[in-house]
Amino acid sequence: MKRTRTFAVTTALLASSAPLGIVTVGAGTAHAANRTYFVSPEGSDSNPGTSAGAPFRTLQKAADSAGPGDTVSIMNGTYSERSAGSNVLTIKRSGRPGAPITFTAHPGHQPVIHPVQAWNGIGVYGASYISIKNLEIRGNNAALNLAGAERGSKKGDPTYNTNCISIERDRSTGASSHHIEVTGNKVHACAGGGISAIESDHVTISANHVYSNSWYTVYATSGISVLTPRDVGSSDTRTYKIRITGNRVHDNETKIKWERCRCYSDGNGIIIDTLKGDAGHPAYGGRVLVAGNLSYDNGGSGIHSYKSQHVDIVHNTAYLNGRSTRMKSYANIFAHDSTDVRLLNNIAYGRPGQATNSKSRNVDVTYDYNVYFGGKAPEVKGPHDIVADPKFADAGTTADTAFRLRDGSPAIGSGTPFTAVTTGTRRTGGAPDRGAYGFGTGDMTQGASDSELDDSGSSGRQDEAQPREEQPGETGTGASPGTSGTTASPSANGLSAGKGDGGSSLDADGGNGPLAQTGGSDPLVPLGMAAAVLALGGGLVLVARRKRS
Repeated sequence: MKRTRTFAVTTALLASSAPLGIVTVGAGTAHAANRTYFVSPEGSDSNPGTSAGAPFRTLQKAADSAGPGDTVSIMNGTYSERSAGSNVLTIKRSGRPGAPITFTAHPGHQPVIHPVQAWNGIGVYGASYISIKNLEIRGNNAALNLAGAERGSKKGDPTYNTNCISIERDRSTGASSHHIEVTGNKVHACAGGGISAIESDHVTISANHVYSNSWYTVYATSGISVLTPRDVGSSDTRTYKIRITGNRVHDNETKIKWERCRCYSDGNGIIIDTLKGDAGHPAYGGRVLVAGNLSYDNGGSGIHSYKSQHVDIVHNTAYLNGRSTRMKSYANIFAHDSTDVRLLNNIAYGRPGQATNSKSRNVDVTYDYNVYFGGKAPEVKGPHDIVADPKFADAGTTADTAFRLRDGSPAIGSGTPFTAVTTGTRRTGGAPDRGAYGFGTGDMTQGASDSELDDSGSSGRQDEAQPREEQPGETGTGASPGTSGTTASPSANGLSAGKGDGGSSLDADGGNGPLAQTGGSDPLVPLGMAAAVLALGGGLVLVARRKRS
């Protein structure tokens, strides 16, 4: 398994709630908060851009005009790069806590961001407090083909390497992107990666439809990838700072050899990549939640942790991944060379002969309460793991397959409670169902709730857990997690630590150690605090556009 090098495009979403007022933007520049800038292909960049009747023409003009608390409202039309090798949209200006800059579709409109010879459809470079939501980013795969990519795909040429959305560090200043949310977008047909976050922190990627990406690039990309994140502010292994929740990810596959090894690699649905650190990249100290996702029919794995730590992969459904015939098949849902990873309440339906999971080089990795079917026997099996047909009511590889459970499924009511994930999987008065869907629910789990431990570190009643909003820079509270590599007694909910590849003293609900707390990456703060922050002013981080080699 190779490390993912995704020079991928990033979209970001933050729910916006900002007070009125004047914010300082750079030296000597006053900016009125809460403006809406409108963009239309029929507009002009010489317009004021502040009304639907006089919109800007380009997304870049709006992005370069917007400040904290502002919204860029994108009207119907197709938006492509102005010159080959540029991005369609480069985001370098930052919002503020409680006042993100939001990029979204104009109400009732369906704009398309269409990179053709761009490096990224949307690139976020060293910016913070950015929200990207309800947009379609459609790459140029329809105009490309495999034979052409095999002849022409190379480093330094964006034609076959275009990413849809990429969140990255600013390479000229070293500033990391942080507090970025990418939510509710359709991200597809990019020759490179779908959504990637590289050397970034406090990132939420939720409720996106990500498909048919990574086909033609020489970089080893995937549908959704988190690569070598960097801590911004404080870190605590009990606090979720990165969340990948409620996404539908399919048909992502690498069909061209990775330039680094001249071999085929990756093309995963979702990968959490190199959080343990390596040469040039420090270890990441926060926790990552991967929950409620559907990942199916991808070339590589459905979901996996590679060389990573402090990751929870829970309540996901993976179906017939590892489809690539160009490389050794990856398992559906697994961890490799990882530490402090929990894989719970998942459904993994494999292809014949496909690996089911992995115990390779793992320490303190727990597999339990999963349903496995198809493929090889699991390398490691928790005491409550089941090898049985999950009995989907409607499994398949189409864009709208629901993967609901039918009556009699072994996944119904047999999971272990996990406070951070409730939507669509929790059954009142009983144990939760396994997988991304709950039996009898009509919708996929659209992410994880902010339900968690209270401030004392106690989980309390499962249905009464309340969210705890963490302020920027604050660490999580609660009891200290247990020591990695030790074997703990079974918790009250029946999850035995010390099973699988080594013990974990963290259990799902915090009965034997605190659940990783949510709230650490939430961009919103109470309105009064946001007003205070805005009153102090401050300059936006200006970020130089990332250069490609």
